Amino acid sequence: MGDVESPGGLRLDLLMVRDRSTGRFVYTERLERRAGETSWEYVRRSVRREARIRTRFDEDTMEIIVGWDVDSVEEFLRAHPEYRADGDSDGTSGRWEHDGRPEGDTVEQ
Repeated sequence: MGDVESPGGLRLDLLMVRDRSTGRFVYTERLERRAGETSWEYVRRSVRREARIRTRFDEDTMEIIVGWDVDSVEEFLRAHPEYRADGDSDGTSGRWEHDGRPEGDTVEQ
């Protein structure tokens, strides 16, 4: 899978905040690499933004997730189904078991 790009051809990443108890995504923000910005500058700016978001949300009840090279929560959930709640593909409802799998999910052996 190639890089996800904005209409201007720049790479997009997604900063998401997820409620640990319900699995709901309560906040999302696109992080976009600016024209002329080096990789190092982009990473520094992204890490600073993530730190600011962490101070806004309680880390005990909320999970901060960065989805690299994704344009939407839906795309992130397709790539990382372990973050889905109760099989809900958009992650907007449901509960999680203690091992990180939605209740009722089985592991094939």
